[in-house]
Amino acid sequence: MASIRDVWGFSHNIIRAGRQLVNAGLRPLGLSSAEGNVLLHLISEGDSVRQEDLVERLDVSKTAISRAVDALEKKGYATREKDLSDKRATLIYLTARAAEIAGPLEEVYDRVFAVAAEGIEESSINEFAHLFEKVSANFDRARAAGRGRG
Repeated sequence: MASIRDVWGFSHNIIRAGRQLVNAGLRPLGLSSAEGNVLLHLISEGDSVRQEDLVERLDVSKTAISRAVDALEKKGYATREKDLSDKRATLIYLTARAAEIAGPLEEVYDRVFAVAAEGIEESSINEFAHLFEKVSANFDRARAAGRGRG
């Protein structure tokens, strides 16, 4: 049976190597992985995503999201506006320029996924995703219950 050391090591390598491949793929587009992740999320979720929701959904700091959105604004991919229904909230909108880069951006992530899926049956990939979903839910429940604190 696999140990936590095995799972932790493999998980770490998947995240590290995946990030490196994403960075290499995004470099020709002039994007960092942080910018690419935010942009991909905005493209997937559609226009008008609250900046605070990006922090929660991508599980990165407010500062990191702010920096990524700043960079996306400077590059012409996003704009910020105050939420009229909640003055404390900021909405992020995609620009027409973001729509132009959506296809190539998604191709980068699709290529990384294709590398990860090489030689693996589709049913195994589906089972892997299902198991990750369960592990994710287990961790969410443990965090909500305050477990795992030392």
